[in-house]
Amino acid sequence: MENEKDIKLAIGIPLSWHYVPSDFFDSCLMMNKHNAEVIRASFGPIHEMRNTIVLRALEMDCTHLIFLDCDMVYPRDTITKLMAHDKEIVGALTFKRCPEFNPLCFSGEPYKMTLVDPIPEELFEVTATGTGCLMIKTHVFESLDYPWFEFVNHDGQLVGEDINFCYKAKEKGFKVYVDPTVMTEHLSQTRVNWNLYQIQKGLQKQGHEGFTF
Repeated sequence: MENEKDIKLAIGIPLSWHYVPSDFFDSCLMMNKHNAEVIRASFGPIHEMRNTIVLRALEMDCTHLIFLDCDMVYPRDTITKLMAHDKEIVGALTFKRCPEFNPLCFSGEPYKMTLVDPIPEELFEVTATGTGCLMIKTHVFESLDYPWFEFVNHDGQLVGEDINFCYKAKEKGFKVYVDPTVMTEHLSQTRVNWNLYQIQKGLQKQGHEGFTF
């Protein structure tokens, strides 16, 4: 791990709402933030807010940027664990908030990815993951063309700004990792977490294709 004295961390929060969920607020309050600068983007669609946050982090000469989305709940050691890996791009284990609640961990070639299943127990490489809790060294952005985050249409299929960012990074030779020991929760009508994911898998094995609330 780099000497923490040489690290200047920014926490990027894309938030156009006038409020935040209390669970998000509580988890951020308890988190070890390592003297990070907090950058909030308040206007525009999600990809534009992410680009605004990156620009500000670069202006502030930050070495690392972690996105913390406000519809998530984080363990208090999230930043500590992700920073310790000393990877260019590393994220926590995040889950899709709608059925089928799969972890946002994908392998394979871009545009032909499959879900990582089963999820490894230790740090593992992926082709792409979500940006709800993703730490990125800022020199990565300096190696990529602007805009870093954008939605694209590929053969009639919309690719999200998070997955597309991972594709861009992979094309430049950067690797993306996920730490499955940092388990976040995605706020929805229920908490989408590891336990709910395992319940879903059990139902699928019994012949149920999916379920809704």
